[in-house]
Amino acid sequence: MDLKNLFFIFFIFITLYGFLKKKEFLVDKISYSDHKIIGVQNKSPVIIGGLYILITYLFFYYSHSLILIASSILITFLGLMSDKNILTNPNKRLIYQFSILLLLSFFENLQINDVKFEIFNLFLSNEYFNLFFTVFCLAILINGSNFLDGLNGLLAGYYMITLISIIFLVNFYPEIDPIDYNFVTTLIYVLLVFFIFNIFGLVYLGDSGTYLLSLLIGVYLIKFNYNNDFLSPYYIAVLLWYPAFENFFSLFRRFFKKQKASSPDNLHLHHMIFLFLQNKKFFSKKIVNPLCSFIILIFNLPGFFVAYNFPTKSFILLSIIFFNILLYIIIYYFFSKNLIK
Repeated sequence: MDLKNLFFIFFIFITLYGFLKKKEFLVDKISYSDHKIIGVQNKSPVIIGGLYILITYLFFYYSHSLILIASSILITFLGLMSDKNILTNPNKRLIYQFSILLLLSFFENLQINDVKFEIFNLFLSNEYFNLFFTVFCLAILINGSNFLDGLNGLLAGYYMITLISIIFLVNFYPEIDPIDYNFVTTLIYVLLVFFIFNIFGLVYLGDSGTYLLSLLIGVYLIKFNYNNDFLSPYYIAVLLWYPAFENFFSLFRRFFKKQKASSPDNLHLHHMIFLFLQNKKFFSKKIVNPLCSFIILIFNLPGFFVAYNFPTKSFILLSIIFFNILLYIIIYYFFSKNLIK
């Protein structure tokens, strides 16, 4: 993908941003999400993520399968209804999500066939169990990604690093089938443009953006791993562990606190880091929000680097995931104790 397309993507973004701002459509009043960290924001940022990603995706990849395109439109529309506070019931949103993912996985023949455990692989050999497991993984990724939209630049930055890791891997291992190299580079450019404006609080992904972005990346990585089965599936797990574990850990916390799993809260790790830095007044309020994003992105870089060097070694990759989870829990415990004080 050349710079001409990058400039065109930038043109789409600026045009859409100006249109939405002028029409005051999807202009946020700092209330669209209970898990969004406010900090110091610009006045009336635009929830542009879903429409921006969808328009660029449809423009460059209208030749993709009809079911993937239809699912992308539906998941974006579902997110837009949430962004506009039309569909506020989280349980209904989850049901609609599962319905879309079920149809997509079935007709697109998405499969996760090998997790390097023979017993579980036997279950995966059953097409119905495989379908359920694939849908479950996509749902975990989508909803975990939605949690990460609480900080400016965090989710866009995280998925940029994820896709760049794939680019490096493909270039280093010539035997890898990249499936659609241009799709990855296009999405990196799309995220780069958004990231720059998101860091300054001018735009948000919103539910529509996080739903669509995580869907496209999740589907791509499932296909990528399926076509390159010599790679360990835990290479993909290392790339996606953070949004997935954020979701699992949130469910775990609420279960033990006897809270509704569907109820939003502000007790995610990135919230903890944000509140800790804000309370200690180490930095100006203007930079605490994006600073937290960079801290978390840097935290994930070593794991990505090690995984890049050992993409076929399941034990090493599982060790990375275990270490990241352990460190996450330790850091979370530290910040939660300090905030309670």
